[in-house]
Amino acid sequence: MYKLQKFSSSTNDAANHHQHTIGGYSFNDFKTFYQPIVELSSGKVAGYEALARRRDQSADYVSAGMIFVDKSLPREEKLLLDRSLRKMALQQIQTAQDTGFITLNISPDWIDLLADDQAIPTLNMIKQMGVDPSRVIVEITEHCGSLDNLKRLTQAYHQAGLQVAIDDFGAGASQIDRVIELEPDFIKLDMGLFKAAVQGGYAADVVLSIVSMAQRAGCKIICEGVESEDEFHFAIECGADFIQGWLFDAALSTWVSADSYLRKTNHLKASFLRRKSQRLESSARHNKKVARTLLSLCRQLDATDPLASIVETLSIEDMCRLGVLQFFLCDQDGNQISDNVIVSSGCLRMNDQYLGYNWSHRPYFPILHAMNQLQNEHVVVSEPYRDISTGQLCKTHGVFISDVCVLLIDVLAEDVVLFQS
Repeated sequence: MYKLQKFSSSTNDAANHHQHTIGGYSFNDFKTFYQPIVELSSGKVAGYEALARRRDQSADYVSAGMIFVDKSLPREEKLLLDRSLRKMALQQIQTAQDTGFITLNISPDWIDLLADDQAIPTLNMIKQMGVDPSRVIVEITEHCGSLDNLKRLTQAYHQAGLQVAIDDFGAGASQIDRVIELEPDFIKLDMGLFKAAVQGGYAADVVLSIVSMAQRAGCKIICEGVESEDEFHFAIECGADFIQGWLFDAALSTWVSADSYLRKTNHLKASFLRRKSQRLESSARHNKKVARTLLSLCRQLDATDPLASIVETLSIEDMCRLGVLQFFLCDQDGNQISDNVIVSSGCLRMNDQYLGYNWSHRPYFPILHAMNQLQNEHVVVSEPYRDISTGQLCKTHGVFISDVCVLLIDVLAEDVVLFQS
């Protein structure tokens, strides 16, 4: 097995750096740049992601990411370059005495090559350079190494005082087991998935769900690739703790003042608050209209033949205007005791498909029970969910009409999440 070379801080480093080449470029053509990461709560720059850049023919610096994924290039040279750039980043944080972290991307090439008894190069660098380990976050990509090796490394990082982030979260099929096994401190959402989710629909549902899962596991959320106000707003919807992207700045050659984006962040948060408040106000008004309709239906019901007694009296126009999909009755244990009355194509029709089904497992049903004990005619509204048959976003509104009978109505939901569309 190829062994990784040990890190050395000798005076020969500079000469060795000059002598090495990769892909036709001298190591001297490479430099570490730093993209600011803004903490949402304070609005200040909390840290930076260290990114590899290469000097092109016009002396400008461009992304060097392709070097590390080019399988035709010698692995040994890629590993040496990777270590050289990490050393630059650690020297930067060593020089900058203010608070703030730096995130380092660990190359997948070397993780599976590191022997069980071999010292971890990044930890060696941090120790020899006297860098505070609590200011270093190691980013592990989805395709990075075997899970057993990753677990061993992350445990070593945590024991040494570093923090760990899973990068490109949501991009691969093996994400959940890595959260369980690695216990990361941070989750960085996959940029492509995040941008698709901003447009709404199923991608948004998935992103919001996986973020909720990550937060339940105690992970902080970083949204990267944020380039517009709408993406910033959706990052807030995702529960982001930190935001990174060209909306603030591209990768920079030097660090900036912690307050550099404070005014911009506060302005963006204020615009989110206005939009979100308006959306919530609209949703609350709609919920009140549905509640009035629901309670009105309750008072019209005949105990002997409940739904049949009111179907003929209902206004289809009113039902459609509210976005009513269907309504039905359950007993106090959640068993459906009536047909569904379905509002479709300007008419009402009965459907007995779900007669006898039990809905007590739905999250709103225990709440209905609890609220019925505290307040009569209390309407409970579920969280928005996507209807399986229509793909539309809806909510279920429910109320006890007696001690043994519940009226439930499914209604199209005005999504309170802000999307570009």
